[in-house]
Amino acid sequence: MTEIPLYNRHTKQLESEAVYEQRVMEFLYCTRLGFWLTEAVLKHRWVTDATARRMHSPASRAKIKPFIEQFNINTNEIARPVESFTCFNDFFIRQLNPTARPINREPSHLISPADSRLIAYPIERGTVIPVKGRAFTVTDLLRDETLAEKYVNGLCLVFRLAPVDYHRFGYVDDGEQSAVRVINGFYRSVNPLALWKNLNIFPENQREFCVLHTRNFGDVLHVDVGATSVGRVIQHQRDGGAMRRGDEKGYFEFGGSTSILLFQAGRVQMDEDIAMYSKQGIETIVRYGERIGQRIG
Repeated sequence: MTEIPLYNRHTKQLESEAVYEQRVMEFLYCTRLGFWLTEAVLKHRWVTDATARRMHSPASRAKIKPFIEQFNINTNEIARPVESFTCFNDFFIRQLNPTARPINREPSHLISPADSRLIAYPIERGTVIPVKGRAFTVTDLLRDETLAEKYVNGLCLVFRLAPVDYHRFGYVDDGEQSAVRVINGFYRSVNPLALWKNLNIFPENQREFCVLHTRNFGDVLHVDVGATSVGRVIQHQRDGGAMRRGDEKGYFEFGGSTSILLFQAGRVQMDEDIAMYSKQGIETIVRYGERIGQRIG
């Protein structure tokens, strides 16, 4: 079994990720046949649409309780009784009790927009260079050279939401959100096994982005990346509008996915533990609303 190391900042221990359908993922990304199948078939939209239909069917309710037990989901946090969910996707996009994710309100603190596995990369001359995986340019990610130029020498934060995570995401600060722009693409997995395979996932997957004109961190690019089995990305303000730190921005339907935040140079300094493990290519487990860094200046 391939182990994916994670740093748990709450226990201050290194852990191995519990991967949803790990044997399937290892077949798809660690064998020649599986990789061919992924590239020839599974990355296309119709496969994701078929999976989404299954996860919206009443029969998929049978998956909920085994999933909770396998991944030790804390049901005390969930706003609704487990028995009330009508299908697996209904459970997957569950809302939590209002007190389950307290929001850090200190203006100078950068907060996490999601429950996720976070890794931080420098943007060097417009290129994001992961410790593992293939480098990509901000221009390729956004398909907008003028906009990408504003983030040269800045910071790229990758928030990977595994299927076991709470799949709603929020705003990192007060301010104004621009309209959302959509870039069509493939639906490859964002699992680390896929990223380590050197696939050019982020600039080729389906994605949508907007500019967050924040009060404390300047103009922040928020990019939501679709992935295998992600039926839809729901944005609450597709045409833009006012935003408040910690308020929900949207959510991913079934499947793991990723949000990426891009910061301009000299705006943000990451917390020491996240910065240290990022340099080793190890993600840090973070929660929606908690501090992950600090404003510079």
